[in-house]
Amino acid sequence: MTTDDLLATPGDTATRTPVQLGAPLSLEGLSRTYGATRALDHFSLNVQPGEFVALLGPSGCGKTTALRMVAGFDRPDTGQILVDGVDVSRIPAQKRDMGMVFQSYSLFPNMSARDNVAFGLRLRRQKGASRRQRANDLLELVGLAEHTTKYPHQLSGGQQQRVALARALAIEPRVLLLDEPLSALDAKVRAELRDQIRALQQRLTITTLFVTHDQEEALSMADRVCVMDRGRVEQIATPAELYAHPASAFVAEFVGVSSRVPVDRRGSAIILFDRSVAIRGSAPAQEVIALDALLRPEDIVVHPDTMGAGVVQHRNFLGATTRLEVGFADVVIKTDVRSSESDRFEVGTRVTLELAAHDVLVTPRRVPAPAPAQD
Repeated sequence: MTTDDLLATPGDTATRTPVQLGAPLSLEGLSRTYGATRALDHFSLNVQPGEFVALLGPSGCGKTTALRMVAGFDRPDTGQILVDGVDVSRIPAQKRDMGMVFQSYSLFPNMSARDNVAFGLRLRRQKGASRRQRANDLLELVGLAEHTTKYPHQLSGGQQQRVALARALAIEPRVLLLDEPLSALDAKVRAELRDQIRALQQRLTITTLFVTHDQEEALSMADRVCVMDRGRVEQIATPAELYAHPASAFVAEFVGVSSRVPVDRRGSAIILFDRSVAIRGSAPAQEVIALDALLRPEDIVVHPDTMGAGVVQHRNFLGATTRLEVGFADVVIKTDVRSSESDRFEVGTRVTLELAAHDVLVTPRRVPAPAPAQD
């Protein structure tokens, strides 16, 4: 059986129409407190059928708590979890029709790859021949057709994670949950598996909720990204929107690279690099005079200039581009130049900085923390 046959509508392998497995998922006002810690604070999120949404944020922001509640491993203090309009908040995990892929794989060491994949089908009392065929088909789908009889210790980390993915898909879940499934893999395997998971999810059209703290994974895989902080939603947007138009300073600094530069306010504009620049989005209240501009590397152009106000302090080769850290007015500004021209920007080179953006995001100025007292 081919991959296309597996994805075809039963009885219609000639047309090979993908199966629509995804269900709408709604998290409405979820709150959860552990002792004095507020893990989730009226957290709400709507995921469309077949959509891939990433929960992104620092450790302790509540993303794993939200995923565990959707899976049924924890219950919210308040709020509802709706799958296809049905509240599953009090339904046991094993009855929620969801597939879960864990960070640690969680394969049974005494079972072959095929038996691991077929385990959920066995619990559902599917006949032996049928569940073995289903397991074989799914292992073929994830590129492990030649490893069906191998045990987890005989497989690489990437292969084990693909077995775990096949096992989650075996029960034909309407929602697929991914709990940082790539974090234990090396960079090359992680990139390859990232692409495979995304391609497979798109073909199967499974509604998917993916937890990660890696912004590159979130931006490259998800249809939309939900950035979280302290149990709350900071912004939900497409990767492009999130990067180009962050809704807050937290999002701007967590997603991508940003440099904070103190600026002076002039009405609805600011003064940056000796020119007036419009404020992007909603400006802070008029009484807030001290502001910081948040600048992306591509917002800034540098030119070697012996009289320039900036000094190159560090260079980081990134392949086609080289990132410069430029000291300017007591702050460090990051910008990129083409690596073919990076010889013009040796450490110690004085430069002039020019703004390429038409407007910039600003936030109230961050007050430096006081230095610790000396004995």
